[in-house]
Amino acid sequence: MKFNAKEYFKLSIIYTLVGAFPPVLQILVQPIIEGKNKLGAVEFSKMSIAETITSFVFVLAMYAMGNTISRFYYDYRNSKEKYNKLISTIFNAILLRGLLIFGLALLFGNYIGEIFHQKDLQNFSSYGYASIVIGINRAVNITAAALYRNEKKVITFVILNVILGILRSAFQIIGVFYFDMSFRGYVYGSAIGTSFTSVVIIAYTYYKSGIRLDLKILKEINKFARPLFQYGIISWGILFADRYFLEATPVDLGIYDMALKFTLGIQMIIQGLQGAVQPEVFRLMSDGIEKTQENIKKYINLFLAQTQLIIAILIIPVIIYINLSFNSKIKLSSLLITILFAKYILRTQYNAFSFLVYFLKKTRFFFYVNTIVLFVNITLNYFLVPRFHAYGAITAAYISEFTLLISIFLYQRKLSKIKWNLNKTLFFPISIVIIAIITEILKNIFSINNYICSGFIVLYILTSLTILYKTEILKIITKFTNR
Repeated sequence: MKFNAKEYFKLSIIYTLVGAFPPVLQILVQPIIEGKNKLGAVEFSKMSIAETITSFVFVLAMYAMGNTISRFYYDYRNSKEKYNKLISTIFNAILLRGLLIFGLALLFGNYIGEIFHQKDLQNFSSYGYASIVIGINRAVNITAAALYRNEKKVITFVILNVILGILRSAFQIIGVFYFDMSFRGYVYGSAIGTSFTSVVIIAYTYYKSGIRLDLKILKEINKFARPLFQYGIISWGILFADRYFLEATPVDLGIYDMALKFTLGIQMIIQGLQGAVQPEVFRLMSDGIEKTQENIKKYINLFLAQTQLIIAILIIPVIIYINLSFNSKIKLSSLLITILFAKYILRTQYNAFSFLVYFLKKTRFFFYVNTIVLFVNITLNYFLVPRFHAYGAITAAYISEFTLLISIFLYQRKLSKIKWNLNKTLFFPISIVIIAIITEILKNIFSINNYICSGFIVLYILTSLTILYKTEILKIITKFTNR
């Protein structure tokens, strides 16, 4: 299988733009519901806690089925009967787990609310059940998106994401302005908006694949998914830790969470790029890793370069957007954008080196390394957040990401002798992150203008990419000039 640059760029552009569409709409919604006589930093902090509940339910209901359906697609695609059983079993399992979670919440919801400081959050029944519905819907929607990418049903993937983004954002606005001018209106709007697409997906799945729950298939996929699920729980714990420790200071949490909403856009873009590259890499690996490693490296290098370029392009516009669009203390979130965006360079490297581990089904590694990282992250948040607030949480996140990256890099080297270009895959991307950290520290010590610091990071990223990929850039220029 040859490296098809044209096909890859076409799919990566489609998946990136479409994957980014829902979070971009979310970003556009925030200024509409924020400001005087609307929602402020405290309400956004409550939305953040509701989102952590949603994320927890998502991890439980999903049970790593997004990655599972992507991997097992290649084992089952040649038999229509077995393939239909696989698809129906996966979606039915998600729904059954969702119903179980909802039942448990009805029994123990009041105890969940007691762990929070804010009175509104203590009343779990007023927002918690809607948060659970969102989590179940998210599990259905993301699993379907992963399936459609592997099946190369590009039009279906596009329609799903566009409709999901529009409905969710529209009902969030309706919920805030016509149901309750608080975080509850936002949560209920999200629950209603996401339910439409998940119901259609389930109906479509039943129509195409029937209503089945094959216990033999379930046992096989659960064996693969269990370590990834454990990894998901641990990752959620890392996500929840910073918000939990910041919840005692709602304004700080509201500012921090708004910055994270913008990083969600970066995360979705990365997932879009990953959705284009992962199926191609898996296809190459299925033909023999040693035989196809040169093409595998090309895909991985492009994946990393595209992510860094997108981060560089978006930093300044996002900072400008926040400063122009928000009126309350939420505006201070612009100061955190560069350092939070840079963190996703480490996450992309981690994803890139993980492909081999996923393909070889060595997923138990994720459980072991993330257990250690969870302990480290919670400990750091416990000591750093009370003193440094958002920067304490960011420090804990960076140390966790560095630990994950080094661990996955060393582990994949044991599994295969792929000769990576370490400048492209490891050293230069890490240098960007280190420069971003140093610049952030200097910015706060010497009160340097945020635009100057962010502009310097953008320039460094673009310069690094130009140096690293000068051969590829010259080839593209030559190709166009010779037309």
